[in-house]
Amino acid sequence: MLEEAGEEVLGSVLLKASCLPLSFLLVLPAVLLLLLGPPPASAAHEFTVYRMQQYELGGQPYGTRNAVLNTEARTVEADVLSRRCVMIRLMDFSYEQYQKALRQSAGAVVIILPHNMASVPQDIIRQFMEIEPEMLAMETIVPVYFAKEDDELLSIYEQTQAASTSQGTASAAEVLLHTATANGFQMVTSGAQSKAVNDWLITSIEGRLTGLGGEDLPTIVLVAHYDSFGVAPWLSHGADSNGSGVAVLLELARLFSRLYTYKRTHAAYNLLFFASGGGKFNYQGTKRWLEDNLDHTDFSLLQDNVAFVLCLDTLGRGNSLHLHVSKPPKEGTLQHTFLKELEQVKGGNGMPLG
Repeated sequence: MLEEAGEEVLGSVLLKASCLPLSFLLVLPAVLLLLLGPPPASAAHEFTVYRMQQYELGGQPYGTRNAVLNTEARTVEADVLSRRCVMIRLMDFSYEQYQKALRQSAGAVVIILPHNMASVPQDIIRQFMEIEPEMLAMETIVPVYFAKEDDELLSIYEQTQAASTSQGTASAAEVLLHTATANGFQMVTSGAQSKAVNDWLITSIEGRLTGLGGEDLPTIVLVAHYDSFGVAPWLSHGADSNGSGVAVLLELARLFSRLYTYKRTHAAYNLLFFASGGGKFNYQGTKRWLEDNLDHTDFSLLQDNVAFVLCLDTLGRGNSLHLHVSKPPKEGTLQHTFLKELEQVKGGNGMPLG
């Protein structure tokens, strides 16, 4: 069963940073503070945030469990992070800092992404991509959000970082003086919820070309999953995984449809083209599709005579192709013929085949 979170997973919510003057702490008695409450915000800035995924797969929960936050901002430099909204820039992000915030019972985590992701060094991108599965696999109760950096948000972060750093290194008197003159930021979500959608429908698309030469022809299946994956769904990019595989699948369908129009170029094979959803969730879409096809023997092409299955994935990276097989194909089989054809193409174009 695949469960995904509500609307905030598929879209975004607003996070408001309200600037609160803290000098009143020195001039108002505690009794008056309890009676009157905090002063109104002197300024506020709204910005869009994207929530970490929330889903269940095979009974195992993944991602964050909550969405709502209303707490004061800090950065990881602060000594005390409990019940605070911890802001971390992607350029400075590390898994250790993230775990530190969760261990100290932070109220929320906001990871700030550069406005131009193309400017981020590739080693930082690769490092974060390696961390993403671990972040999702952790039991995370507090909300985790991602926000794209702008001038206002960067200013909020820098002011919060300066305040957090000074609290960790200053004396008690210096902290008191800083408290009297500094501004704090209260982070509040608007329109967020955390309700899982049960039994989410996974949409897959199939098309077929019927072979020439009678019934019970062998079937060749060409498959590509169309979804990308990221710790925050609306920020994920899948040009190569697996936009490139889908592009090749569609082009093959176009070419073979033209060949199957004429009898002299019509092969004695059924061709089945399949674009599956849920590929990044242990291929749940493919699993459901197989179950549905095997339950309907009257029109399924998968019952008895599947000659060859080719999965297309990550085909646009670099100048090399990689073919993965469960075991070396035997000579005379379609798999062996296909491998030899690839090697011939590779040799003629100088393309390495791994």
